[in-house]
Amino acid sequence: MAVTFKWGARKGDMPVPAPAMVSEPPITLSTSKVLPRVISVLSQRSSPVLLDLGPVVGSNIAFFGDRLACKIHVEDLFNEVEEHARRSSRDGLATTLIGRLRHPDESIDGVLCWDLFDFLDNATGKALATRLASLLRQGGVLYGFFGTTPVELLHYTRFAVASENTFRQKTYPATAVRRNVLLTRDINRMFEGLVVAESVLLKSSTRETLFRKP
Repeated sequence: MAVTFKWGARKGDMPVPAPAMVSEPPITLSTSKVLPRVISVLSQRSSPVLLDLGPVVGSNIAFFGDRLACKIHVEDLFNEVEEHARRSSRDGLATTLIGRLRHPDESIDGVLCWDLFDFLDNATGKALATRLASLLRQGGVLYGFFGTTPVELLHYTRFAVASENTFRQKTYPATAVRRNVLLTRDINRMFEGLVVAESVLLKSSTRETLFRKP
């Protein structure tokens, strides 16, 4: 189910997470070299539209709303990935993911992919990347993370933006799946129509990447 936030709504209208009843997993604070550029590009646009492909994170809604006065669509595609993983089948996953993105072509200024593509096979990733490229306006940006180690993924990660160059990472359980490691040339081919504006390899062996639509 999609969730849309338009900045200026009363705080009381925003969803409030239920209090935790079990011990919380550890939270990691990381420094970003690419996020400041994402914010810089979007801040130059009047009332930009942002598409977040991860779960609803209240602090992200507040952060981007305050900084950019933007409209934010949240489409938690990780839910769809998990449903298919539980069935041990990726048949139809590409169709399901694309079906969630019903926004008009060239209507989005920025996309937050997080590490979604680590969980997708090449065919599904290519189909989703093509759809995302079609949604971006000229000059729009797409921000994502790509793991570089072929390991079994046992959790998803919530990325919570703490400042212009830091974010907190909090994990939650996932049905195990082998990470799809993409080489630089594979990423470029997958996101045909977009150009890599910046790419930084983090200490966590994750590549933080910014794409831009010419």
